[in-house]
Amino acid sequence: MTTTAEPADEDRVLSEEESRAIRRGVPHPRVPMPVVALPTLALFLGSLAAWIGATWWVLAGEDPWRYAVTIPVHAVVTFTMFTVLHETIHLAGGRSRRVNELLGRLAMPFVVAWAAFPLVRYLHIEHHRNTNEDVATDPDAWSSAGPAWLWPLRWLTLDLWYLRFYAPRIPGRPRAELAEQAAVFAVVIGGFVTLALTGHGWELLMIYLIPQRIGVGILVWWFDWLPHHDLEATARSDRFHATRIRVGWERVMNPLMLYQNYHLVHHIHPTIPFYRYVQVWRRSESDWLERDVPIVTAWGTELDASEYRAWRNIIATYDRDADLPRLPHRLRVEEVRRLTPDAVSITFAVPDELREAFRFAPGQNVTVAAEIDGETVRRNYSICTAAGSGVLRVAVRRIEGGAFSTWANTELRAGDELEVTPPAGAFTVATDRRNARHVAAVAAGSGITPVISILTSTLDAEPRSRATLLYANRDAEHTMFADELAMLVRRYEGRLSVVHHHSRATAEDSRRRVVPGRLDAAQLSEHLADPALRAADWFLCGPAAMLDDLEPVLRGHGVDEVRRELFVAPDDEPGDLGDIVPATVAVTRGGETTEVASTGTASLLESTLAAGVDVPYLCTGGICGTCVATVTRGEVHMQQNYALSPTEIEAGRVLTCQARPTTPEVAVDYDR
Repeated sequence: MTTTAEPADEDRVLSEEESRAIRRGVPHPRVPMPVVALPTLALFLGSLAAWIGATWWVLAGEDPWRYAVTIPVHAVVTFTMFTVLHETIHLAGGRSRRVNELLGRLAMPFVVAWAAFPLVRYLHIEHHRNTNEDVATDPDAWSSAGPAWLWPLRWLTLDLWYLRFYAPRIPGRPRAELAEQAAVFAVVIGGFVTLALTGHGWELLMIYLIPQRIGVGILVWWFDWLPHHDLEATARSDRFHATRIRVGWERVMNPLMLYQNYHLVHHIHPTIPFYRYVQVWRRSESDWLERDVPIVTAWGTELDASEYRAWRNIIATYDRDADLPRLPHRLRVEEVRRLTPDAVSITFAVPDELREAFRFAPGQNVTVAAEIDGETVRRNYSICTAAGSGVLRVAVRRIEGGAFSTWANTELRAGDELEVTPPAGAFTVATDRRNARHVAAVAAGSGITPVISILTSTLDAEPRSRATLLYANRDAEHTMFADELAMLVRRYEGRLSVVHHHSRATAEDSRRRVVPGRLDAAQLSEHLADPALRAADWFLCGPAAMLDDLEPVLRGHGVDEVRRELFVAPDDEPGDLGDIVPATVAVTRGGETTEVASTGTASLLESTLAAGVDVPYLCTGGICGTCVATVTRGEVHMQQNYALSPTEIEAGRVLTCQARPTTPEVAVDYDR
């Protein structure tokens, strides 16, 4: 079998939001930079005042115990002034470069007097470029090199290692940097010698040398060792796993560590001011967790993403009990984009306060509701973007006679608002960056929507994994996401293979190396001649008849892991509704019974939701079985059923999303 990476239409381009979803780049922090970062300026002025006060006490006081106070104060000033210096190195002191240059140079003497600002800036940027490399490449790796018993001594002497690290690089450094460093070094050494010769060596020792050494030890421990030790990833290999965050006791830890407990945020967004780290983390928390970033508690216990959510009392949307109601939220449509002549993608704008509610696992779905011709119509659609992309997007293919699909393809516009429930669904995949596996999928037509999310999320989260997609369509013109799949093939550079099957293949398809004919059992058997596909984890999404035909082939070739989801378009044809009548429906949920009115044409689920009763539901297509209830009085007709067995139906169980009353009075019980 052959693969193709060619888009179906070379003129198609992706929207910026879709491109961002594919690239799955750094979550945008959405933090504006002020002209001058006032908290950083206040930290500088407060530190300066503390240093002056403690120094005055040393020089003017007589009590020998004063050093028990002034030495810790001077040591803390070393740490706080380094925070100011650190901010200005990354231009986080404000938008003005001059402000950063001036503030950085003013803070520098309180941290390491012998070093000039440009030298420390160069060495710190080397740390960011080469995080967690060996000590000869990352200067800050000095803090965790060698045996553990030696670490405290290394923390106290990082600035001395900086000299050793910098010396062999002097020939390649700019002249201005070297000149400033030589001048600073000469002035400081001359000043220290003068103080010692004039009888002020004791004051120099107690005011600067001892506190500065303690302060250096603390800041190296907090800025270098705590966030980076024992992490194998580097900035080059995986920068999201080269630095950790430390959570817990944040009312104490945030001010105490000046937010360096969220040091990972700084390494991803170096220009964000330190006092905004937590805000940036919270705004994109789901994005960070989808990447399974390193997290420890305040006392060093490691947490994976699921443990962190439990620790924060955050329940993952895909771990929610299906019986819990998924309350809809009104979301603005950000974009409606034409995918094929009969399909569009819909991108929703999710406000910051709902980001966590709409965090999704790959392959999950949402229920979308719209008012059409005076009636509320609800349909279920899979999310077709990578988990953690920050983009909530679904795709709708027009079905002949389909109320919602026709309206979405012809009437829906950007700026409209729709009711959307938070994501749910069990057709998903758990990712682990340590995996090195092969994931394969069969998608037919609209079945691509959950599959594209599953494949891109897996390839994003697992750098060593590969994926294969067998994608069945009528022809190139009706192939949803053809352009996006082509981009993904190029992006993953050999890790993603896409094989298109067209039942109405054309001459143009043959030039694009598309497999002609339907994707049937014989075609799948040919694909399975590849041992890698026989060992893959398989996901199937398409019509029931197709999946029933293909799954035994996979099982017969020894495939152990097969996940499947039926993809059935809602049947809006009135001919299958049976002898429906208007009715009064008594709905029991959670021990309470509510009477709702049914026109007969709306399903029991739609009538119940319209009356404001929260009941469980997911797909609304008769597939998932979430909306099941027991009929205790009266009779109903089920339009479609892909979830209940004959025995369950005989026991009175019905899918309320497909059931309509055929008697004037009906009672259904969701608790039975």
